[in-house]
Amino acid sequence: MSGRRGSVTLLAGWLFADLLLGLTIIMLGAQAPPPVPAKPVAGKGTASPSPSPSPSPSPCARQITGVSAKPVKVSFRVSPGASDAEMITRVKRELRKHKKHLTGRHAGMVLTFGANGGAGDGVHLATRVNAAARKGFPGIFQTAATRNFHDLAAPSGSISMEIYFVSDSCSPTPES
Repeated sequence: MSGRRGSVTLLAGWLFADLLLGLTIIMLGAQAPPPVPAKPVAGKGTASPSPSPSPSPSPCARQITGVSAKPVKVSFRVSPGASDAEMITRVKRELRKHKKHLTGRHAGMVLTFGANGGAGDGVHLATRVNAAARKGFPGIFQTAATRNFHDLAAPSGSISMEIYFVSDSCSPTPES
């Protein structure tokens, strides 16, 4: 009977962790977008601008609007016993395969699931992979919030990453 009771406790812990993760993602997605700047209304006392001979592109200010609700999912294998330098090389090689999804973007949150025997070892492997991603691609991962998990079902050395990117938009800058 003690084996069954232990598995129920283990499942309850994972259920709590999954619910907490779901609530976190909902809260990140529920943030209100920033207010749109008001445009001045031309009145009777204002002079109308003279038309320019050719349209010029308006300058734009980048505004962060939140974290995307849809992640980019990346899965690959690493050697759990690899040195830090070997880990960085392997993670860089694997992430380069997803270059079209990563280029020019910034990760807001990264959930990494590692498998390596016991739960503590899987979390440690996921932590090492996130550190390697930060060193290998600082422009993408340096400021990302990371969460490290153990994957109970995967073979040792398996890594599964869910990368949630920062969403941004362009808003016209006021002309001086």
